[in-house]
Amino acid sequence: MFCSNCGAEVGDSAKFCGICGAPQIQARSYAQQQPLSEGRPQQGYGQQPHQVNAQQQQQLNGQMPNQINAQQQQQMYGQMPQQPYMNQPKQKSRTDYIQMQLQARYEQQQAYAQNKNTVKKQPFIVRALPYILIVVLTLGFSIAALFTESDRMDLALAISCVPGIVLLFLIYRMDRIEPEPLPLMLKLFLGGGFLATLSAIIIEFAVGGVIESIFEPNTIVYCFLEAFVVAALTEELCKYAVLKLLSWKSPSFNFRFDGVVYSTAVAIGFEVIENVLYLAESAVGTALARAAFPGHCVFGIYMGYYYGQAKTLELDGDIKGSKQMRKKGIITAILIHGSYDFICFLSSAVDDDLLQLVLVLVLTIVMVILNITAYKNINKFASEDSHV
Repeated sequence: MFCSNCGAEVGDSAKFCGICGAPQIQARSYAQQQPLSEGRPQQGYGQQPHQVNAQQQQQLNGQMPNQINAQQQQQMYGQMPQQPYMNQPKQKSRTDYIQMQLQARYEQQQAYAQNKNTVKKQPFIVRALPYILIVVLTLGFSIAALFTESDRMDLALAISCVPGIVLLFLIYRMDRIEPEPLPLMLKLFLGGGFLATLSAIIIEFAVGGVIESIFEPNTIVYCFLEAFVVAALTEELCKYAVLKLLSWKSPSFNFRFDGVVYSTAVAIGFEVIENVLYLAESAVGTALARAAFPGHCVFGIYMGYYYGQAKTLELDGDIKGSKQMRKKGIITAILIHGSYDFICFLSSAVDDDLLQLVLVLVLTIVMVILNITAYKNINKFASEDSHV
């Protein structure tokens, strides 16, 4: 047998080691060892002490300590979840959905840019059909307004209100990346219809009274001030105030085209209520004339475009640029609105029939151009939509 202290070979009956002098009372030979399994001696005897300790540690723990600690640490901190949980699909968040939509649109644009020279264009009649339809509707409503004398209020309300609601639905559908929440859209529509309209009526009554007391009615200066100050400036500022109050800090305002959607919602709400108020003193002819040109919707498209650009600038830290962009949107809407109203007021003020006919024709041409331009631009704005 061997010494349990130094490992030197000693006799089976020796009580002390001849090398180190350690007592050998507890030592046993191989023959005296009871095997733990077939042909395997019990660990801890007949080997060097450091070998025994290492083997015992491996036997007790099953593996090296650093492996045990790593597994224990992973289990303690949840780094090794159960297999069924790992196989569960990851739920996609709203941000992931938006990123997927943007990636899909980017890939479509890249594919179109690469294949635009090889893709066969649609026939001219197909591409021109929307513009032809706009011209026909504008001219049809304008001509019908000259010859219609019906006093049916229900027909007048339908003619004046339905086009605006249809336009609002179409513009809402053009926002394909992330449709806006309906409660916000309803809030903007009602805010434009009641809050902006009521505010504009009060201001227009006060400012109009001052202008009428200073300038003689039906003159060019009077028509100009009525168009650009009383109507355009007042109404566009009231609509913008409601637009910014209800949408600027909304978390849903995260794409540039959202500005167009919000602005047109306020504008169409304003237009619907304004048409109803006009019809309280007019007939179907007035409703047809107003349906020929959805002016507030057109003005709202341009204001909304710059409104969305301003949101991007503010989030980029350019506060001054954001304010300038919003001012640009308001001024653009006022200029288009005032120019249209000026021709309307001037055509109603002149007494010469020939001149009045010329102004009506000019007004009709202006309506057609504005309608076509608005349709072309809103499609462009929608196709170029991007995250703010």
